[in-house]
Amino acid sequence: MNARDLLEADALRSFAVFAEHRNFTAAAASLRISQPSLHVKIRKLSAALGVALYERHGRTLTLTAAGERLAAFASDGRRRLDDFLGEFHEGQAALTVAAGPGSFRWVIGEAIRRISHSGRPVRIVTADRDAALAALGSGSADVAVIAHDPPPPPMEAARIAAYPQVLAVDRRHPLADRDQIGLADLDGLAVIVPPPERAHRRALERALAAAGASWTVAAEADGWDLLVHFASLGLGATVVNGCVGLPEGLAAVPIADLPSIAYWAVWRAQRRSLVTDFLTALEQ
Repeated sequence: MNARDLLEADALRSFAVFAEHRNFTAAAASLRISQPSLHVKIRKLSAALGVALYERHGRTLTLTAAGERLAAFASDGRRRLDDFLGEFHEGQAALTVAAGPGSFRWVIGEAIRRISHSGRPVRIVTADRDAALAALGSGSADVAVIAHDPPPPPMEAARIAAYPQVLAVDRRHPLADRDQIGLADLDGLAVIVPPPERAHRRALERALAAAGASWTVAAEADGWDLLVHFASLGLGATVVNGCVGLPEGLAAVPIADLPSIAYWAVWRAQRRSLVTDFLTALEQ
């Protein structure tokens, strides 16, 4: 059996499941075959292609670069079959979107509603930037929405929005009446911030330090909704993207010396046809 025979046979489906789990026990259970059988399938596939498909580091399995490429190819094949069956029975292929909770709520929620109301099924994958891009690479998502910088090639991307960073502050605070402020104006404020490992927290700390602003942590909260919720409870002010809806009693004041945050829709070239209506919905 040559490489083409294997790529057109059951071994490719087995490798796709293995690539999802990165674990022979879990993958074999999902496929309802024995672990030795799965080992044989992947070993034959590797031999036919003449490349190693995974590496073992202690008890952890990682795909090689060739394994990642094959996993994406295998997932695309499985997805095309799912799309065909979906179109055959339901009329439209589902769209799988990977993004963070804030993006789903404040950036692309309306586009998701439009796609769903058009009759096309939508599957949601909640993921941070790295996980969303990994979902694209593995073929488990059709399109991802990420913030800040676009991904490097070969991913394709389109900028879909950009929002200023604003100070969400009690309307009775003296800063609430300003058209805009600078970071130096935050000197002395108690600020509600994300946990230390979050990129938003690290970037804000660097910017405030560069501006010479002395501030204190009023509270730590993960996610735009909790940040503005705690601000509305009077714990302190917070810095969020301008797209975030604020509870009653808070004002949004643009911060002039913080950069706007760009959002990008990202997809692999092989999925371009699947995301066209999503991009159209975003434009609307």
